[in-house]
Amino acid sequence: MEILLGEQALSVRDVTKVARGECGVALSPVARARLERSRELLERWASEDRAIYGMTRGLGHKVTQAIPREARSRFSEMLLRARATGAGGYFGNDVVRASMFVRSAGLALAGAGVRDIVVDTQLAMLEKGVYPRVPKVGSVGAADLVLCANLALPIIGDGFVEYQGQVVASAEAMAAAGIGIVQLKEKEGLALCSSNAVSVALGALVVDELETLLLATEATAALSLEAFRANLSPIDERPAQARPAPGQVRSAKALRALLKGSELFAEGTARRLQDPVSYRCIVQVHGAVRAELDRARENVEIELNSASDNPLILPEADVIIPTGNFHTPSMAIAFDALRIAITQMGTMIAARVARSLDAAITGLTVGLAPVSDPTHTGYGLIKLVAQTLSRELRYLANPVSIDDVGLIAVEDQVPMTPVAVRRASEQLDYLRQLIACEMLVAAQAIELRSPARIAEAPRRLHEAIREVVPSLGEDKSTTRDIERLSESLRSGPVRLAVEDLFSQWSK
Repeated sequence: MEILLGEQALSVRDVTKVARGECGVALSPVARARLERSRELLERWASEDRAIYGMTRGLGHKVTQAIPREARSRFSEMLLRARATGAGGYFGNDVVRASMFVRSAGLALAGAGVRDIVVDTQLAMLEKGVYPRVPKVGSVGAADLVLCANLALPIIGDGFVEYQGQVVASAEAMAAAGIGIVQLKEKEGLALCSSNAVSVALGALVVDELETLLLATEATAALSLEAFRANLSPIDERPAQARPAPGQVRSAKALRALLKGSELFAEGTARRLQDPVSYRCIVQVHGAVRAELDRARENVEIELNSASDNPLILPEADVIIPTGNFHTPSMAIAFDALRIAITQMGTMIAARVARSLDAAITGLTVGLAPVSDPTHTGYGLIKLVAQTLSRELRYLANPVSIDDVGLIAVEDQVPMTPVAVRRASEQLDYLRQLIACEMLVAAQAIELRSPARIAEAPRRLHEAIREVVPSLGEDKSTTRDIERLSESLRSGPVRLAVEDLFSQWSK
């Protein structure tokens, strides 16, 4: 499979496929023609010494200063090198691949005025596994200047890359891969780094992964509802329709689908008239997550399919316009809200874990120990782990889009989009472990409860859990069990079971 840039609208899922190496990428003939027209306009304006930001005029506070013709190509490479700084460790190759794809897609829209050789070179690196070392920290969201500069350095033979599992000098890796170094022309250095490609790429990966983790949370909640012998009236279609809050109807529908065939739908089978909020209000909280997930996806896909360059080249109108489209406050706010929604879901998972271990509420053994005596703890301490994980989510949920750190007289306000997105990515690791905690206790509880029949989806999830970890017998360390389930949810039997349930429910 190959994605042809310039022929189709791109989606979050496309970014994930490229990040995982599941498809190739190439420039379409339409995109090449568009790039040629854009470059012709740019070079014509430059030959006439018209004012063009970052080409015939300086950057930032030097915008009023003219750049001599003979210095423009050199300036293009100098500004790229000067902006290639950063800290905080490096992104993994999946994020780097996604970022290369996103920047190539943006350049293919021809708003930046680069030649097709620049895009072809980046795509060749993507194909042959030459991955730039991109630091995590350094951008404030007035475009990912620092991060994208590091992403682009190997194109000019500078910086370092990971190639065939080793970190080597870019020039060495490019030569070994048979990829030529590009001598940048006017404006191309600015075009390569004046982009939000890293934030958009990471945001796409977050959105796509959270979609799976949300279903994993719902499937695990369904198993918990079966184990608790909960009252299913809150997921009835009628209450959801009575107050159709954003996402709530879809979440209620998902839980009904996951619990199809459960005997709990029969009148008189639930143990209680009304259950704790962590069981009773699942669809309200999951609905809020769905709503914010939709909003985050919308923002990412707008950026993914837009030319946000400054200045913006419009060959059809024969103009080059300074813009502020590099500024992404809507996306920053969307990911701030998404992190808060994830945290709401996390606190509810932690609450269900605690309730599942409470014999006074469940009617099962204390801590879900296999026997009830004062010498057994069972899973009792897992509720502390779950509560701590939910606090980690909370600490990462603090809004960053209001934390203005504009440092330069001209660029005096910033949205902090990269931080908003990166913190959401960090939350997913904690969320995965939190889901694993609930999987452990829900699987143990359903075995102790031993109902005559449970719904097909929870049964299959239970089987997948037991492929990874055994039932709890004697007290033991559960650290490794949480780790195994978390990793299996990332890639393993549990994830396969969740994805299979998702494919069936979405039909």
